[in-house]
Amino acid sequence: MLQAVRGLYMRQPTETKRGRPARFAREHLLRVDSTLRAVLARETSIGVRSFVGQYLPILDFPRDVREPLERGEINLFEAHQLARLTPKRLGCTNGEARAYLRKLLNAHLLKQEPSTRLRQRVKEALGELREPDPVETEVVAVDKADELLEADPLDSSHLFFEELRRIGRALREMKPEELTDEDVNELMPAVDQVSVALMQIERRRLRRQEVPRKIRI
Repeated sequence: MLQAVRGLYMRQPTETKRGRPARFAREHLLRVDSTLRAVLARETSIGVRSFVGQYLPILDFPRDVREPLERGEINLFEAHQLARLTPKRLGCTNGEARAYLRKLLNAHLLKQEPSTRLRQRVKEALGELREPDPVETEVVAVDKADELLEADPLDSSHLFFEELRRIGRALREMKPEELTDEDVNELMPAVDQVSVALMQIERRRLRRQEVPRKIRI
């Protein structure tokens, strides 16, 4: 149900009757959301999406991940990365997956590598494709901003891409140890808002790309 509550932030309500019926009534989800918001506001500063998407899954983390997280040996981001190393994803037995997870964790703690390096090791273990190079991403953002500015100097859209460029550069230069818990608590609400807005834009784009089906008479 909490995942359905989290979904309230990812899509706009519609009146269409296409697709499968919702498992929970929207009114019910809104009541749960309101109660959860009140609890989180009283106990912490994180939002509903962060709680459901980042903190609630800790309950399902394997012990080999949960315990070092509780001891403060790894942060939440690193714990999420290690928790992805499941037997199903690795294509091996439970014992083999657990041994590999421990090996990766011990190496990470011994070398004191940044979180991004651990993420890369996990992606390599799972055979996932590499992400776009940060420099290439910044170049694209610069080109997009210049293109918009040239097309219409009064259009403020280029400021958005300029800001993304600045954020990307700051993240590249930031070291994991420089980010405090207070920084995370302050940034996460803004990250949630940006994530929701970008997801809505992406869904809009995908709807426009849908090819209408031909109706046979």
